[in-house]
Amino acid sequence: MNIFTETEKLAEAQLQEFELAKINYANLKKAAYKTIPIGTYTFELQYNPDRIRSTAANITPRVLQSRKCFLCSENLPAGQKGIPYGQDYNIFVNPYPIFQKHFTVPATTHSPQLIKGRFTDMLALAKDFPAYTIFYNGPRSGASAPDHFHFQMAQRHVMPLEKDIQHGEIVQQGHAYTISTLNNYLRKNILCSSGDCDLLSSLFTHISEILENFIPSCPEPMINLLTWYSEGIWTVAIFPRRELRPWQFFAEGAGKILFSPGCVDFAGLLVTPRKEDFDRYTPALLADLFGQLTLTDATWKNLLPYLQTVHP
Repeated sequence: MNIFTETEKLAEAQLQEFELAKINYANLKKAAYKTIPIGTYTFELQYNPDRIRSTAANITPRVLQSRKCFLCSENLPAGQKGIPYGQDYNIFVNPYPIFQKHFTVPATTHSPQLIKGRFTDMLALAKDFPAYTIFYNGPRSGASAPDHFHFQMAQRHVMPLEKDIQHGEIVQQGHAYTISTLNNYLRKNILCSSGDCDLLSSLFTHISEILENFIPSCPEPMINLLTWYSEGIWTVAIFPRRELRPWQFFAEGAGKILFSPGCVDFAGLLVTPRKEDFDRYTPALLADLFGQLTLTDATWKNLLPYLQTVHP
C-alpha cells in the first residue's frame, strides 16, 4: 500500500473512531460560506467556530513553555492515531479542519517551526500527494504551534489562489523555472514554478536571503508558504509579510476583529470563527486588514529589482 492510499484509509478510520475529529468534520459540513469579489479576484469566506482555537492562539514564549505541545506524540488527544511519513514526520488527521480533507504533518521530534533544511521535504510531500496542497505557516506568520515543526495538507482546488495563478505576471524566467507575481492581489506574493526539485530549492534559498533585507527575519523571514505538484511541475507561492496581526485583533468591544491569517487566508479562503466578523467583512475592510500585514507598495517596489535578478 502506498503512502497516499494509506493516508486516505487513515482519514476514513479516524472519522469513525476519533470522536473529536468525527464531531468537527460533521460540523464543517454545516459551515456558512460567502464570496467577496475584489477587482478580478475573489475571497471565499468560511464561518467556522471550531477554528477559534487556532485563530486566537496565544503564542507568547511564556504560554508556549507552560503548555503541553499538542503535536508531540505523547500529548495527542484520546483516539488520535497517525502514520509515519519517512523517518522524520508523522501524518495525522487535523481535528480542527478547514477542509473536508485536512492533515497535519508534524516532525517526530519537538523542534522549532523553521523551514531551513526542510523545504525539499515539502516538495517531496507535494509530489507524493498530488491531490493536496502542502502549506507552511512560519513561526511568526500564523503557526499556532511555533515550537513544533509541522506542515499541513489540504485538498486541492479549494483555495482561490490555485486558480488565480493563471493571471501571474512574469518577473524572471529561465530555461527551467519561472518567477511571477499576482498584481493587485491585496497580498504581495512571489510565485515560483519548476520541474527541477534542486533548482527550485536553490531559488527558494536565494529568495529567502533577499527577503531577510526587507521584512522582519528573526528567526526567519516572515512568510506563508504553499506548494502543489501537477503534471511534473511544482508551484510554490510565497507570501512575505511584516506583521502577524492587525490592530483590530487587539481592540476591545465593537472594534475588535478576530483576524489572524495564515496560509489559507492569504491564499484567498478567509476562515472566520466569529459570526460578527463574517458578517462585517467588505472589500474595504479586507484591504485595510491585509494592508497592515503584507509588504507596503514602497517595500515591494524596492524588492522587485532583486527578484528580477534571481537565478538558481
